[in-house]
Amino acid sequence: MDLMNKKNILLPLLLLTAFTCFSQAVPDDITSALEKGNAKGLAVYFHSNVEVTILDEVHVASKNQATRIIQDFFKKHPPVSFRINYEDQKKNAKYGFGTLTTKKGNFRVNLYFMEGRKEKIIYSLSIEKI
Repeated sequence: MDLMNKKNILLPLLLLTAFTCFSQAVPDDITSALEKGNAKGLAVYFHSNVEVTILDEVHVASKNQATRIIQDFFKKHPPVSFRINYEDQKKNAKYGFGTLTTKKGNFRVNLYFMEGRKEKIIYSLSIEKI
């Protein structure tokens, strides 16, 4: 393969990789925490005060309280899988929506972020039955 053909293959791959990295609104650690039912892993990304809505029950809670609320949900609805359906970033608005499959049914998870010093911070999370 000559140099010109390598450039024609590598450039699109690099651009695709860069676009994928910069367009990802939901970090992989959050996706993994939701899939595993790891409330403490998810809480690493919580704002000091977070709005948590679970099955129409709204809480504005501290990081610790929100962690306990999510732990309680995971105990009642053990996760089987989680998949991101849509994620986007527009100026200061970053969000993602996904499907959480549990042993007791499927749920839509909505995540809203603000930028932190080093990572995205969840300021609002909702879980609703589908």
